Amino acid sequence: MEIGKLLKIRREQKNLTQQQVAAKFHVTRQTVSRWENEKSYPNIDTLVELSFFFDFSLDEILKGEDLQVGEVVEKADDSLE
Repeated sequence: MEIGKLLKIRREQKNLTQQQVAAKFHVTRQTVSRWENEKSYPNIDTLVELSFFFDFSLDEILKGEDLQVGEVVEKADDSLE
């Protein structure tokens, strides 16, 4: 599953707003929106924290059918530019 889709699903399951997630992880609401819309990606430290908070494994994200590790690295690099 794609990172953004999973984050949105888990956020909605917990009945949280993007603003609440943003406050929890010390980012802006717009950043959470960009994550959910696959416009950018959380850094690895934040991704680990998100995985604990939303109860998903990094393997689920990095080895999922829809998203390969190389794509994550490439997209993360693109978001840094």
